[in-house]
Amino acid sequence: MGEILVRQGGGWAAPQVVGYALESELQALLAEHPALVPGVGPDGRSCREFQTEPGPIDLVIVNENGEITLVECKLASNPQIRREIIGQLFDYASCFWKMDVNDFLAKWRNRGSDLLADLDDEKAEVLREAVARNLADGRFRLVLAADEINKSLKRIVEYLNVMSGSETSVIAVAYTRMNHGTLELLVPEIYGQESAEAKANQSEPVRVVWDLPAYRTWIQENDSQAIAGFDVLVAAARSAGLFLTGSLAVKPSAGFPILDSLGQQLGTLSVLTYGAMGISLELNFNRLAAKPLDERPPADQLQDFLDDLSEISEFSSVAENLKTTDFRSRAPNVSLRTLSPGAIEKLVSALKGLMSSPS
Repeated sequence: MGEILVRQGGGWAAPQVVGYALESELQALLAEHPALVPGVGPDGRSCREFQTEPGPIDLVIVNENGEITLVECKLASNPQIRREIIGQLFDYASCFWKMDVNDFLAKWRNRGSDLLADLDDEKAEVLREAVARNLADGRFRLVLAADEINKSLKRIVEYLNVMSGSETSVIAVAYTRMNHGTLELLVPEIYGQESAEAKANQSEPVRVVWDLPAYRTWIQENDSQAIAGFDVLVAAARSAGLFLTGSLAVKPSAGFPILDSLGQQLGTLSVLTYGAMGISLELNFNRLAAKPLDERPPADQLQDFLDDLSEISEFSSVAENLKTTDFRSRAPNVSLRTLSPGAIEKLVSALKGLMSSPS
């Protein structure tokens, strides 16, 4: 770090380096201001002490694009600031690799906040899909945050960025804390970002709008067992007044907005892709759950919907979860391959009943 001078009165003076009494001070600072972490941007959301198998990681940050940053904080006085911290970060990363997105979101909520809070259904679904994709691909940014970064650690960071795959980038940041009188300064110095960004730019995924033709083509080429069910779903939904809306994403992501009789959105029947499960359906009623009782459909209409849904064997557990969580649950997803045309038509019929004017 170059010399820093502060001007007060008639002259310049060097501020004093004060450091941190505890690693938790640095952790709290970055949790409150995640934009201080390289690559996160202004809209990052943070979660402290996210629980993993080897123990809690200091900080997990997700930005508006669903990119996942894993942060471990260490002070220079901690002997783990050397080689051990790199192994620790990769140990944490291996726990996130292939983690189910529902487990990820539940662990986040267990720490007192909801990653998808304050987002409308479409934005929440796009973010959720991006997080799911990055978890499945093991695409993470690993950040070592410290008050000082020694020479050997700089060398290790540069080496790992050159030798590791495009999915993982490693960055070290020295957050030097200073004060001069009543003025307090934070001076970040970043190591490894240039090589990490160069590697990431070489493999930047292309995002497309998954409208009906694009989605159907993808299913035909990648999940042919689901194409017949998809065609039945689209036709039945269209006759019930449900129309597929595509999202801008790397992998297929779309859904049927579910509107009440006044045109207000209650939720979304999402059409998603999940590894071996292939194309799956998910009922997302976050908007309905957030409405006060006097703005919801009548209670008997909601109960009729749940009763109709529970009569479809593949959706009986979905109906039970919606009932017990006041429509907050989205689990479980149902594979489209497993649904008969009759089951799909019953699902759409149940949704049509929910969307109709109260009798």
